[in-house]
Amino acid sequence: MPNLPLANLISMKMVAWSLAGVVAAGGAATAGTVAFSGSGSTSTGYAGASAPASGAADSTAPGTAAADGTSVPVAAAAPSAASGSSGALQLTPGQLCGHLTSKVESVIGYAGDTTGKAGLSSVLANPAVSQVLATAPFDGLVNMVGNATAVPDYCGLLLALPTVPVPGAFTQIPASVLGQALSALPATDMAGVLGSLPAGELSQSLGELSPAQLSSVFTTLPAGAAGRVLSTLPASALGNVLTALPASSVGVVLPRLPASDLSQVMTTLPNGATGTVLSELPAAGLTQVLTGLPSPALGNVFTGLPTSDLNEVLTTLPPASLGTVLTSLPAATLGGDLTQLPAGDLGNVLSALPAADLGGVLGTLPAGDLSTVMTTLPSSKVGSLMSSLPSGTASQILGKLPAPVLNGLRGVLPSSVLSLLPL
Repeated sequence: MPNLPLANLISMKMVAWSLAGVVAAGGAATAGTVAFSGSGSTSTGYAGASAPASGAADSTAPGTAAADGTSVPVAAAAPSAASGSSGALQLTPGQLCGHLTSKVESVIGYAGDTTGKAGLSSVLANPAVSQVLATAPFDGLVNMVGNATAVPDYCGLLLALPTVPVPGAFTQIPASVLGQALSALPATDMAGVLGSLPAGELSQSLGELSPAQLSSVFTTLPAGAAGRVLSTLPASALGNVLTALPASSVGVVLPRLPASDLSQVMTTLPNGATGTVLSELPAAGLTQVLTGLPSPALGNVFTGLPTSDLNEVLTTLPPASLGTVLTSLPAATLGGDLTQLPAGDLGNVLSALPAADLGGVLGTLPAGDLSTVMTTLPSSKVGSLMSSLPSGTASQILGKLPAPVLNGLRGVLPSSVLSLLPL
């Protein structure tokens, strides 16, 4: 070496430096390709869902469970810059969804704003998603959900997007996966997701959830959002949802609904479901629901109730609330309800009313229904009810009865009441 010319020494050093640069560049390129399993941008479209490129430290260690208790391995061996050793990198489903949006952006050349959630939703709705899902490691998402069609909406849930990327495909998410993903959403995001679904998809998705999952959804939603969701459902789906909810959850959800939504819900329910729902409510919740309805809606609710449910509702209400409800009913509805009750139940309901409400109820009944009530009750009960009323009120009520009914009462009423009968 000392005997070589200076020019030869300089040439040899340049060759060595060049070789070193080629090796370093090759190693970096290999690491980047392995980490993302394909070409394209490696910038994530969702800050919080990204995994590190090449050898940087990841906030989620390999094997760490995701929100749904799983992690998805990236089948790659990334060489260590220091020692050349390799190790498998695992990403949670949420991280894979973040990388999926970035990969789709690079494929479609998306130039919109993906720093906000609305932009990410439009990326996931792009048809290019299916192309990217066919490549590793994103095929792991397909295996997890069971089909590629459901992946955009599943990723929308994991990334807490406020709207569903592909509403028509939402029902393709398996019920077990959907329930788990929904339960992890903050209340406002859950409200946005369910509120962005068409009625059909919303009905089918809620119908597939278990009672416990439904309870989690509706007790998490803000009152206004719960009202909007329930008001969107058609009658059969609404009945299925409310009757599937545990009674304790119904008692929480219904009383806190806004008045307009409560009216919509209660007047949409089929009669059988209405009776089931109302009979499950405790006295306080039942009072809040029924006294919160305007008279037309209340009349709709009490029209056609099965007798057993009607009796359960009327005997559960506290006396003051019972009087408010019965005196608010249209006359025809009130008559139809009272005349279908058995004598014992009818007597118990009327006896529970404060005197002012009893007078209002009997005075409101059409003559035919009042006659049926008076002839259904035992004579002793008729006498006690009439005796509890002010004489003027009792006289007006008895004056509505036809002569045959009055004649039948003359032999059974106490003298204090008999004196009020018309001659």
